[in-house]
Amino acid sequence: MLRLRWKKIKIALLVILFFVLVTGLAFLLRSPVLIVSDESFDRLYGHARLRQQRMRVSMELFRRVIPVSVAETAGDDLITIAIEGAASSPGMVLFPYRYLEGANYYREKYPDVPVFIIGSERPRNAGPLVFVKTNVEEDTYRAGFCAALLAGDKRVLFIGEGNVNNYYWEIFRQALIGQDHDKNPVYINVSADYSSYDDVGCVVIAGPAAKYLEKNLNIPIILFSWVDPSLTPRSVKIIFDDSVWALAADVLKKYTSPEYSAEAASAGENPENSDSAQAYDILIPSKPLVIPGRMEEKRDFRRIQRIIKENSKKSKKNRP
Repeated sequence: MLRLRWKKIKIALLVILFFVLVTGLAFLLRSPVLIVSDESFDRLYGHARLRQQRMRVSMELFRRVIPVSVAETAGDDLITIAIEGAASSPGMVLFPYRYLEGANYYREKYPDVPVFIIGSERPRNAGPLVFVKTNVEEDTYRAGFCAALLAGDKRVLFIGEGNVNNYYWEIFRQALIGQDHDKNPVYINVSADYSSYDDVGCVVIAGPAAKYLEKNLNIPIILFSWVDPSLTPRSVKIIFDDSVWALAADVLKKYTSPEYSAEAASAGENPENSDSAQAYDILIPSKPLVIPGRMEEKRDFRRIQRIIKENSKKSKKNRP
């Protein structure tokens, strides 16, 4: 009886070992994804955070994800050499928008490798690059929901660059109303000086934030940024991360989806049609992070987490 039982255990262990070996081999044999960044980005994003994101994206895509860090002043040829050194035959390469010329150079040399540009709309006649734009509509809506919960019965102050598009401003207002927040939000330009914080319950910053973060205001802040949360004051409760690392997994999932293939085929059949050409863009919302330990009430933390995870398609019916 014991021998039979031990034999069954050995068979089960062998099956598990075989499964682990096959899975690991499949993981290693899949062509890797390369993500290009520069040294200053790596430092501000946080090296420990980069390691965590690399593991997360690798697990989501079930393939190796390899960072390619280059000097900020690296020329197009040096960027290509760095990529070649990281992997001889990558499945995909993602570039931040500031390396657009380097991406074009690499794509011309390796036309069979899909190349993505993160952080911009697709311009006309941009060639075969895939441009990824942040879904500002969805980000604005979710930020409004979160701001209403953090502000309580006070106003929300929105700090941004330039003039906020009326459409997006109305989306933000409707999100506040959706949480029964009846006070009109206030918008100021990031370059302006502002001192009327007594009736402000939450600040949303969608632009250069240093000037306002240095004030050390004891007011909850929602920050649109990719900077390491540990470098921000405790008043920053939520960060909407639009970095290449935050978007990578969703971008590649969408790119390999049947829906994107159909859109790309349609655009290829109608290259002169601006709407069809726009189908080559991939629209992805930022990744909101509710920073652990900075929410005073666990109840508020859970409510905000739930709102962030809501399906954007369900909430669109409430938008203007």
